[in-house]
Amino acid sequence: MIPQVGVFERCLQEAADAAKPALAQCIDHAVAGLQLAETQSMKTAERDEFGLAWRELLKHKDGWCAQYPQDLLKAFRSAAPSTPDLLAATPPVQPATTRGGMNPDLFSLVDNAQVEQHIESSRLLQQVLPAVGQVLAELDALMSSAQGLVNVRPAFNPVRPEVYARTLRNLMATAAVEPAIHALWVNHLAEPMGRELKRVYEKLVNLLELAQVRAASYRVVPTPASARTSRPAPLGGCGAPRAGGAASASPVGVGYVSDEPLARSPSQYADLSDGELRDELFQDFLFRGGNAASHGLTPSYYATIEEELIALKASSDSAPAPLQARSQQRPVSGEDHDYHGTRSDPSRPTLPAGDADAGDDFGSPENPSRIINVLSQLSSQVWGVYGRARERALVRIQLKKDATHVGQVLGMEVVRQLVNEVAQDPRLLVPVREAIVALEPSLLRLAMVDSRFFNEENHPGRRLMERVAQRSFKYNSEASAEFDAFFNSVTEAFNALNALDIADAQPFSAALSSLQNLWDAQDRQEKAQRSSMRQTMQFAEERQSQADQIALDMSMRADLDQVPGVVLDFLFGPWALVLAHARLTDTQRQIDPQGYGSLVSDLLWSVKPQVTLKRPAQLIEMIPGMLAKLHAGLASLGQDPRETEAFFSTMEKLHRPVLKLRRVRSRRDAEESDAAPLEMALDDAPEMSEILPATPEQRKAKTAGQPWLAPRELDDAGFEDTLPSGPAELNEEPIDEEMSLAAGADCKEQSSAANTSPNAEQVLFGLREGSWVDLHSKRRWLRAQLIWASTRGTLFMFVSQGGQPHSMTKRICERLITQGLLRPVNTSGVVNQALDALLSQSETPAALNSPM
Repeated sequence: MIPQVGVFERCLQEAADAAKPALAQCIDHAVAGLQLAETQSMKTAERDEFGLAWRELLKHKDGWCAQYPQDLLKAFRSAAPSTPDLLAATPPVQPATTRGGMNPDLFSLVDNAQVEQHIESSRLLQQVLPAVGQVLAELDALMSSAQGLVNVRPAFNPVRPEVYARTLRNLMATAAVEPAIHALWVNHLAEPMGRELKRVYEKLVNLLELAQVRAASYRVVPTPASARTSRPAPLGGCGAPRAGGAASASPVGVGYVSDEPLARSPSQYADLSDGELRDELFQDFLFRGGNAASHGLTPSYYATIEEELIALKASSDSAPAPLQARSQQRPVSGEDHDYHGTRSDPSRPTLPAGDADAGDDFGSPENPSRIINVLSQLSSQVWGVYGRARERALVRIQLKKDATHVGQVLGMEVVRQLVNEVAQDPRLLVPVREAIVALEPSLLRLAMVDSRFFNEENHPGRRLMERVAQRSFKYNSEASAEFDAFFNSVTEAFNALNALDIADAQPFSAALSSLQNLWDAQDRQEKAQRSSMRQTMQFAEERQSQADQIALDMSMRADLDQVPGVVLDFLFGPWALVLAHARLTDTQRQIDPQGYGSLVSDLLWSVKPQVTLKRPAQLIEMIPGMLAKLHAGLASLGQDPRETEAFFSTMEKLHRPVLKLRRVRSRRDAEESDAAPLEMALDDAPEMSEILPATPEQRKAKTAGQPWLAPRELDDAGFEDTLPSGPAELNEEPIDEEMSLAAGADCKEQSSAANTSPNAEQVLFGLREGSWVDLHSKRRWLRAQLIWASTRGTLFMFVSQGGQPHSMTKRICERLITQGLLRPVNTSGVVNQALDALLSQSETPAALNSPM
């Protein structure tokens, strides 16, 4: 085929020119989304992050929009073959590639930042591809033809989405922002980028068609005459005939089947026995949807599958072999027919049954776990016949035999490798990984009717795997009644699916709904309890916030001169909390609930002896009511009386001169004269001189570090037996026993000051409400969830199994993180991570040598 260089170059220029307005639209859409997220977020840290993200986007918008077309044009020209004629005649020998079409050497000599950039580009690409899949397949065929290629070569399309995503990611990498900001950009740019890229591709397709470019096709093989006879109706995984199969009397495995009308033969066939073509089709199918997905299968494919099926049926079950260490595992392939168990590493000792949970560190994250993959033998008592690897393999090979299209075969291969990746995810408990392996037969049957379900995040089949995995993060040990209840429900649902003929996604949707309803019912009481705990902490935080503002307002009063410092400490601390508490609990919307606010003026007047000694009768009349209201206010707050002992002792000393006058003079004398000679108080002068007026520093109201909590609130929040807090803050330097109780952790003080590692604060900042952590408490590892954090990030509440709360200050959290006693659990998408692993794995010969 003769290349059409002029049209090809015009397409490259057109694609580059369209990039500027397209990127501007994407950025505008992303900024709007980030601004909306900022207004809806309830967390200060998240709001700041969203705000920084959209402001940085706007700052770089003009520069990026100008630079992006230039960078794209260079990338297009670099990606385009230099000699189309030679390329059409002799397809190039490409180096070993990853599933994403990348050289594995890229991953051997790069740092973590580069790998992270590749993963972000891949995720951006995965979100863009569904929007452009159909038009991209047309463009691939036309661009291949414009370059003079006889067959479609998607990897030689210089304007493919990978080039757009990689170039944009490289452009964003020039911005000096945190990785979290890059992630937000990717998430909010993906959707509009897919939409804009689809428009660009439609324009290019129209341009090529107007230039009379004829689309290239995939390399096909002619249908032999012997294959034109039809073959027996194919059998489903459970042995039932499937609709759409044609009758045949052909030899074993020879011939073809197709869902096209029997009146005519399939127009194209893909030769999956050709390793190079098969690998190319697999990559195209995994990342683009596959232009050849609807193509038929050649007789050689069926002949090879039939031989494999006969050999497998002739094999016999045997006892499971010891399992090998993951570091020694080889990629799963059809040639590695070890259906009776994986190999073991003799240099690695195995633990006797039950030893995994032995010792004091029950459920420790370091406890070893068995290696699980698609070749593992599972318990037949739990999983029935599909506990045996051989039976699962029989289903897989039988379904491959029954396949009529390339897409079905490739879809099943993706499912197999995806299940294998999830089964080796070390974050999941062994029974959960075994459950995913046991579900493989149903997932394979689903791939026969919906070959690309794995690419849809909301597909019931994918969501079922993800939800089971996410639910399992509640547990860090399988040796508990709670995990048994969870696992039994999963076992029942998965076994029921394996017993069905899968015609669509409805059984998976029903299974997920049933499990979710069961979990919701189990969580109802726990959610109510957590809601109560959260409300307690939110109330305490709001009360402290209002108290801080009240204290600030009181510090502006003009009558604070000569007021003792201990009195101001009381007003700015406990009494401000009393006022805030009264306002928050008042249901009648009074201006001064309980009259606690009006008491402040009387209190300030009463502690100035130079004034009260001149009007003793007024003070004597005021004291009983004032003391009663003070005690009532503190009682409503639930404050421990010990916290205000110093204040009331000072009050008694300040009032003593006037009370002494009352004892030495008759009531009549006191009523006749408002003034009392100051000499009468001289006897108390030494004691009075110890009470000094507030310093300028004491007259400044200070914001509390974290919310004040009453003893009852401390208990409810998980601060069991914590010593009373100060007037406005929790104790930041508890002794060993206090920290062990308040934090719920068994740790020892290493020094008098907290030796926080540089990363501890960053780790803590990375936690969000809903994050899971492993917390060491009372010689046990507990799986706990963060359910609340104060707005200022100074106080945190976790809840472990059974609804046990564990609340602690920021400093205690950082200390526990430093000592390895508080560890965040990575709960990122299990299926997403498995797909990312397929991207980064090298395509070794053993990985794809088996017939599909």
